[in-house]
Amino acid sequence: MSPATAPATEAAKAALPLADCVMTAEGALTLRLRPPAGAGTPGEPRLLLVLRPKKGEPETVTHTLALERDGAHWRAELGPEPVLDEGRWDVYARVGAEGARQRVLPGVRDLRALPERELPGPGARGPLALRLPYDTKDGYLAIRAWVRPAHAEAGRIEVAEDSMTVTGRLVGAEPGPGAAALLKRRGKGGPLRQLALRDEGAGAFSFTADYGLLVEDSAEEADAADPEGQGPAAGGEPVFWDVFVRPAEGATRIRVGRLFDDVADKKPVFVFPERTAGPRTVRPYYTVDNDLSLRVAG
Repeated sequence: MSPATAPATEAAKAALPLADCVMTAEGALTLRLRPPAGAGTPGEPRLLLVLRPKKGEPETVTHTLALERDGAHWRAELGPEPVLDEGRWDVYARVGAEGARQRVLPGVRDLRALPERELPGPGARGPLALRLPYDTKDGYLAIRAWVRPAHAEAGRIEVAEDSMTVTGRLVGAEPGPGAAALLKRRGKGGPLRQLALRDEGAGAFSFTADYGLLVEDSAEEADAADPEGQGPAAGGEPVFWDVFVRPAEGATRIRVGRLFDDVADKKPVFVFPERTAGPRTVRPYYTVDNDLSLRVAG
């Protein structure tokens, strides 16, 4: 990685290019940049989108966009195609054939069109492809991309005293005989709980998850990790359950999540109440990938 990608001082960081973003309901993204340092250097300026690799692995996927003059700024266009691979894409600017790449700072993000985007129907074909610009924790611009063969979009989540009821819509799949909601305890070989899936028509569905079922299996997990019987205080590790929909008997299960809005990181934004179930507590939450899960602790 170029040493210019991580400025040592706030002054150096402030000199980096800054991009305002505008996204259309169709998924096209326009980035308008303050001219990066060295803009007068010969060579065609470029915007680089780099797929963030797994920890310890090298970068292997880069998508390049031309930067063109737009008055006193640079401008780049990222259309709905090609589809970006699922993951987090860091944004860089490079000026000149030998110029070091520079991280791009986030400016104004105009995502007002996204909540108006029409959710594809259950019969939609081809992968569901979405992308959303966001600010990283260390203050740079990045793009989160999702690519799913089918998707179960979470809508309203109602939390009762001992259960939660989820409504949603299927995209790229339709409910059929044997359809069910599934709760899978995270971890190799974790149990799978099957729940009745109510077909609400036009791809819409709903289901209710009884927290008592999760607490029973989560307690077994805690007991296995605590053969001396010291109780939760000895181990204290929470147990997580991931939420899926199986559209029909024998069909591949589909992760339930919330992607169709303008919130890139829902975990700290959508906060659901915690409920007590027996000796444990249960709370629904969205993961860092905006998928729906439940946390059982206590």
